[in-house]
Amino acid sequence: MKKKLIVRYSLEFLVIFLGISISFYLESNRENQYKENLKKQSLNRILNNIGDDKNDFEYNLKVHDYAIKSCEWLIKNNKDLKLLSNDSIGYHLGNAIKMNTVIIDNQEEYRGLQNSGLIELIENDTVVVGLQSKYINNDFCKKLENIIYQKKITLLDFLTSNVISENNKSNEIGFQVGGYYVSESNIPQNIIEKIRLKKDFHSYYISMIKTLIESDKKLMSLIKKEIKS
Repeated sequence: MKKKLIVRYSLEFLVIFLGISISFYLESNRENQYKENLKKQSLNRILNNIGDDKNDFEYNLKVHDYAIKSCEWLIKNNKDLKLLSNDSIGYHLGNAIKMNTVIIDNQEEYRGLQNSGLIELIENDTVVVGLQSKYINNDFCKKLENIIYQKKITLLDFLTSNVISENNKSNEIGFQVGGYYVSESNIPQNIIEKIRLKKDFHSYYISMIKTLIESDKKLMSLIKKEIKS
């Protein structure tokens, strides 16, 4: 009789133990699946943000390319300005001095992925490194933009003193740069040197943005694979 009770209670304990274990296992699976779904949702939003960045970067390339071309035009033609139309001089001064960009990237989703710990669920370490590198490079390009903006500020006094805006003429990418150069002199050499330095920063910015576009393209492909896995 005693032996039967021991067997009976042992079986009951085993059933209860298995029931609890299975319950914990299922709950753990549900929690892991929930976190996995959150990770994929977050990666999808980051994917959309990178796509938006691509559109902004491509526009920024055009802006800085316009600035470079006008800087080069002014540097090349400064000694012969009297032979050129005052409208053209005013136009290129506007392009060279006024044009700059501001990257407004959405890093909130990436920071959320980091802070929630969901980034640890990403299986491919290359995705983690790629995301970290992307936003470090984005921040570096913002610093370049700020330097270019500061160069612009140092040239605005010359622009407003020597170029009169007679219309609301905009260039092909939407910047209002129309104006008339009123000075009868060539552009002072110190201003030309400032324009030359600004051009160099525009060029460096373009090289950085082109690199970002290519690395973002590869990163997007890796993220899509991570989402499907």
